[in-house]
Amino acid sequence: MTVLPLHPCPIEKAVLFLPGRLHLDTGERVTLSFGSATVTCTAIAHSRDELRLSSSLWTALKIPFASRVHLHIHGSSIAIGPLAGIFTSHVGYSPIRPAGEHSSFFGKLLSAARPVGSYYFLFGPSQIDPQHQTIQGYFHDGSRWNKHVVPLPSVIYNQLPTRKTENSPSCQKALDLFQNEWKIPVFNPSFFNKQEIFELLSGDVETAHYLPLTLSNSDVDGIEQMLNTYPMIFIKPVNGSFGRGINAVSKVKTGHYLCRFQEGPRLLSLQFDRLTDLLHSRKLLPQKEKVLVQQGIDLITIGPSPVDFRIHSNKNRDGQWEISAIAAKIAGPQALTTHLSYGGEAKPAEDVIKLAGLPSPLIKELKEAALKLSKKIDAKTEGNIGEIGFDLGIDKQGRIWLIEANSRPGKSLFSHSLFRKEDYVTRRLPLQYSIYLAEQSFLSKPAALPLHSN
Repeated sequence: MTVLPLHPCPIEKAVLFLPGRLHLDTGERVTLSFGSATVTCTAIAHSRDELRLSSSLWTALKIPFASRVHLHIHGSSIAIGPLAGIFTSHVGYSPIRPAGEHSSFFGKLLSAARPVGSYYFLFGPSQIDPQHQTIQGYFHDGSRWNKHVVPLPSVIYNQLPTRKTENSPSCQKALDLFQNEWKIPVFNPSFFNKQEIFELLSGDVETAHYLPLTLSNSDVDGIEQMLNTYPMIFIKPVNGSFGRGINAVSKVKTGHYLCRFQEGPRLLSLQFDRLTDLLHSRKLLPQKEKVLVQQGIDLITIGPSPVDFRIHSNKNRDGQWEISAIAAKIAGPQALTTHLSYGGEAKPAEDVIKLAGLPSPLIKELKEAALKLSKKIDAKTEGNIGEIGFDLGIDKQGRIWLIEANSRPGKSLFSHSLFRKEDYVTRRLPLQYSIYLAEQSFLSKPAALPLHSN
């Protein structure tokens, strides 16, 4: 891996100065690319351990400012950068807060780029100029946002916030251009579908034992049978997120059916004489949207509150999976799930395992489970997946269960000072994986032959 400072040089001739230690034939004509922009120039060795680019090339490649870059050489083709775009929605309404209420999050994400090297910017559909194949990108220098027009990026990190936004015509058109017309590698191409994830994992002997029994769009008889087998079941939307739309159903000793669900900050309970009445009342039959019926898990608790664990896995600079963060989530007193938005509390996983009286090796087992699940999902899913957020549970017998897997894991849980290191790693690794993807895309193209000067 070669990372070097890149600076402009005040000469007009199309020249790239490289360190002599790279042993590139001096005086050779080469093709030089930055994102989608490509020029031909003369490569000349010099004694400095940096790259110098003549002002004419600097302008032609639309390089926004001096930075540290990764250098990739393939025959007589040279790529500098990479130029990586972070794609989201509703960008550009304010120069101070270009992504509205999410500007602080993206500014923090981009702040991890400085030690990684290369160019990372934020953009949305309205910043794309398809005719000139350029993008008006928002860069963050650590204190403020700056706009620069740059070529199409070498790689794109999909950070669209919701399924509704992702399915909008403008975002779908942009994603189609990136992947099908411009052949730009995109990672995290779409949200996970809970049903599809459970189906692909349940068919694998290495991962099936992590899965609670799950039925897709079951009828009344199937749900009744589940309630006769398990003390509690969850009925949740296939495309739900943040704990919305989840119903916890149980059969009480009187023969009645109890349904608990979240309504804003309150946890509500309703009792029904018949299961069909419950399902119709909660609009679970006929189903307004696809739902999963899932076995309830007797999770470990701290006091009366159930606990689960959020584990983030990321691909690194070598394209390999690693665990970037882990935390325990303790459910709030008026909450059906452990989500922080419903009063949940995040604590270091090691502390909670100890408080629960469980053996410390369970932390290692949780991480191993997340890695195994990451690799299986990646192997059986189309597209480039760069990160996954898992909610894993441990039952009172010490067994590990998969509760949920998310392709766009929220990072707010790790913004607490307790998780400063984990927070930084979850921001740095996607940027490093961008370098890997850009490099693989560059190396997969035919190498340019030397272009000798006349």
